[in-house]
Amino acid sequence: MGAARFGELLGRFVPLSQHDVSEILEDQAISHRRFGEIALSWGLCRPDHIWRAWSAQLAQRVEKVDLPSIGIDTQALTHLDAALAREFAAIPLRVMENQIIVAVSEPTARRASEQLPGLLTRQVQFVLADAQQIDSAIREYYPTAAV
Repeated sequence: MGAARFGELLGRFVPLSQHDVSEILEDQAISHRRFGEIALSWGLCRPDHIWRAWSAQLAQRVEKVDLPSIGIDTQALTHLDAALAREFAAIPLRVMENQIIVAVSEPTARRASEQLPGLLTRQVQFVLADAQQIDSAIREYYPTAAV
């Protein structure tokens, strides 16, 4: 069985009719917006529903993200200290209940996926991002102290 589509996953958290899904897919084909973005703009769900569905999707596969587009929830930053962020070239994106979504680049993904979960108190799900975007985010959100 293949990975569930985002609409199917979102449907686990909110009641989406087949008509809703069809309309969203039609809009998506024209606008090229994400399924969840459309559902949210139409008032069919809340942001937390989107993040839950995304988390469920990440449990099925590793996704590549664009950090400037997806943004970083500053609340997530408190769950990964600066030293670990720099050591693993990782930036936390979202935190929800007992899960944290962390962006890493392909060169650091294996090491991070093997070691970071044992160092954090939450279940870690990883996404891939451009190494330069991660480095830039670490410099922005974890500035080094002036000497």
